[in-house]
Amino acid sequence: MTMNQAIALPRNTTRQAEALLHGEIARILHRITGAVVVIFVLVHVLAQAVLHAPALASLKAGAPWLPVLQSQHWIHAVLYFSIAFHTLYGLKLLAVDLGARLDYRRSLWVIIGLSAVIGIREVLRYAGI
Repeated sequence: MTMNQAIALPRNTTRQAEALLHGEIARILHRITGAVVVIFVLVHVLAQAVLHAPALASLKAGAPWLPVLQSQHWIHAVLYFSIAFHTLYGLKLLAVDLGARLDYRRSLWVIIGLSAVIGIREVLRYAGI
């Protein structure tokens, strides 16, 4: 190879590197849903402490919106979606680690679909359907 010849890189015929990959989508959703679950639990514990602990009665008077916030159906829908997705995807990762062969695209979309059904069911439950 002479000094003025360029190194030829392999062609990107599938264009996979130009779009968001399924593995990247799954990783991002897994992290987000895990964070949603942790944040909800922390906020819920703090809210319950404010609502029921006598030492925090002064905070309760300053937060009349707290019971209303805890009963929002969309918050429960996001929480249930997050719990379902994070659990199912974690089980899928465990199964793959134990040697199961699963199609990563199909398993991701099945997990998203099942989680969405659980979240939508919660919204419909509040709507009385």
